[in-house]
Amino acid sequence: MTISVWLVFICLTTIQTGSPGPSTVNLINNAIRYGKFQAIFVLTGDVLAICIMGLISSAGIDIFFSQHPTLFGGLKILGAIYLIYLGFKSFTKKSVKLGDEANMRKEGFWKLWRQSFFIGISNPKAIIYFSALLPQFESHGTPNLQLFIILVLSSVLIKFATLSIYAFIAEYLSSRIKSPKAANTGNKLVGIFFMLFGSLLAASGIF
Repeated sequence: MTISVWLVFICLTTIQTGSPGPSTVNLINNAIRYGKFQAIFVLTGDVLAICIMGLISSAGIDIFFSQHPTLFGGLKILGAIYLIYLGFKSFTKKSVKLGDEANMRKEGFWKLWRQSFFIGISNPKAIIYFSALLPQFESHGTPNLQLFIILVLSSVLIKFATLSIYAFIAEYLSSRIKSPKAANTGNKLVGIFFMLFGSLLAASGIF
C-alpha cells in the first residue's frame, strides 16, 4: 500500500468513526458526566467490540450474512432494541452534577464498560464497514488476510484516538455549563438520539 493510499484510508476511517453515531454520542455523554479520562477508559469496551467485529468480518462471517439476509435483519433488530432501551433509560434518568467523577462510582465502572461494549457490538453496520471499505485497499483487489487484519487494527486505533479527542473537547465545553438543567437536557437529547437511531436501524432490518 502506497503512502497516498494509506492517507486516503486514514481520512476515510477518521470521517467514518468521527461521524455522529451511538458510540460518539455515548462517549461525549460519558465525558460530560464523568470526565474525559473516565470516558476514555469506558471507551475501551466499544473499541474491543469493534475489534471483534472486524476480526469476525475478516473470517468471512460477513459473506454468511450477505447470503442470509433474514438473519442479518434479525441482528439489526436486536441491536435496535438495545439502543432504544438505552435511549429510554437516558431519557428518564435523573440529572446529576456534570463532570463529577463520583457519578461513575455510583453508576459502576464495569456497568458502563459493558454498556459501551454492547453499543459497539450491537451495531451490525460495523460488519458492513469492514467488509465493504477495507477490501478496497487491498493490493490489486487480491484478498490478503494479514493486510486486512492490519487495516482492522488501524481502524480500531483511529477510532480510539478520534473519540478520545472528542472526550477532551466535551469535558472542556461541559466545564462551562454546570447547571442541573443542562444535565437533564443532555440526558434527554442523548435518549432521543439513541431511540431515533435504534428505530432507523430496526426499520432497515425489517424493510
